[in-house]
Amino acid sequence: MSHTCAAPIRLWRLGPWSLNPLMRGYDRLQSVIVIVGVLFVLAMVPLAAAYGTATYTRLDQQTQAELATRQPAPATLVEDSRNGAAGEPLPASPQYQSHARVQWSVSGVTHTADVPTAAGAKAGQTITVWLDPSGGIVAAPDTGSQNAATAVSVACGIWLTAAGGYCLFFLVVHVMAFRHHQAQLTREWNELDRPPGWHVS
Repeated sequence: MSHTCAAPIRLWRLGPWSLNPLMRGYDRLQSVIVIVGVLFVLAMVPLAAAYGTATYTRLDQQTQAELATRQPAPATLVEDSRNGAAGEPLPASPQYQSHARVQWSVSGVTHTADVPTAAGAKAGQTITVWLDPSGGIVAAPDTGSQNAATAVSVACGIWLTAAGGYCLFFLVVHVMAFRHHQAQLTREWNELDRPPGWHVS
């Protein structure tokens, strides 16, 4: 019999349904936990994917709502960029670790604000800012790729959490079963060490 055929047979004989009298009770219990764990982890794949899809749909709807109330507008830097956090409560990505004051106009009214900028930006450069209906600066809506990345991260996080939690559960059961088996072996060895007819008074 080839090794390819022998491996599944050995795995089958290690199942909790094995009739081998040498197979201990906790061995059967661990086999059941492994089988249930595999089924659980596989079942979590579509569940995590469904939650990721729902997350993407929610984020995409949020983006569409923001696009309906926000619009891009040109703004001019009135100073060179400086290192440090911007004064405005806007998220700064790694490529925007500097900030500078910019100026823009809405309905003939000039506005200024401190915003994140690319490092090395110079006064007089034009950048794009996002404005709310009142003309104030707001964060740019997330793009479709950003929403997709967030949804994938959420789905993977759920699956990894579920799989890791079940692995931890199996490890705890395995340690408890091992300690029980060791204690049982100790009792049996103690019984063998007693002389014939020995009893506790």
